[in-house]
Amino acid sequence: MFKRLLRFFVDKRPPQPVSTNAAEPADAPPVRDHGLLALLAQVLESEGLAPVLQDGHLVLGNGLQVFVELLDVVELPPDGIRTATTIQVRHRTLFPDGIAEFQHAWGPDIEQSLVSGFATWARTDLVALSEAVSAAQQERHCMTLQLGFPPPAAHRREVVLGPVAHLGGAAQAAACDVGDVDEAGHAFCPCCLFTQSLEAFMPVLENDARMLGIRLFASRDAEGEVAADCRINGVDFAEGAECLRRYAATWPAHPGLEFRKQYVVVRPPDAPAAPLVPDVAS
Repeated sequence: MFKRLLRFFVDKRPPQPVSTNAAEPADAPPVRDHGLLALLAQVLESEGLAPVLQDGHLVLGNGLQVFVELLDVVELPPDGIRTATTIQVRHRTLFPDGIAEFQHAWGPDIEQSLVSGFATWARTDLVALSEAVSAAQQERHCMTLQLGFPPPAAHRREVVLGPVAHLGGAAQAAACDVGDVDEAGHAFCPCCLFTQSLEAFMPVLENDARMLGIRLFASRDAEGEVAADCRINGVDFAEGAECLRRYAATWPAHPGLEFRKQYVVVRPPDAPAAPLVPDVAS
């Protein structure tokens, strides 16, 4: 049964690497497996979206093109299955070369593990990506920051802060306002992970004109051991991870493991507040 399910989701061809180099053309989708795409489409539909299957990828109403690839499946007897996927999102105007990020999930079987990873992505990463390409007058759910840079850069960047997943919150959006104290007993707002590591990102935001998708993850266990993960457009960013480790070390003691995870999208320098009307043609 395990092998039959695995064959359903995995393309028989070797997986194609996802390009994170903006200079490389984005010719071929990372995956063309319709079983995996169909499952992702079901998850997106359950979140109120209307994805359209088009030439090996999904197209959303805001013009985002979504590609998915299954990277790994590991049996964890007797607990279930661990899966790893990567989702690449493209926008023909703002980031035609794509922004990729990983999804790691667990479940009693392959399908439920994949659904868990896709649902978390839809409720966190996709929220930030969607608001980063939406018109200014549309309803906003994410906090945004405006960063200005002096000459010679002399430009502004808008930062879209996606929902924060917190241990015990099952990828729910952080509901606290600035200055609130959460259930773990310390002040936290949707900007904390980013602002506490901002010193590492400033040179990147000043000099890299691409649309940037930033993964932020920090954790601290009951013994005070900290861990962090940071990626920019799917590529490890050690300087950001180090800042996040220092930040997690300041959290007060808390029984058990505590973590926070967030996806942040930085729009291109001086990008218009209202992008062009989406063109969903492939």
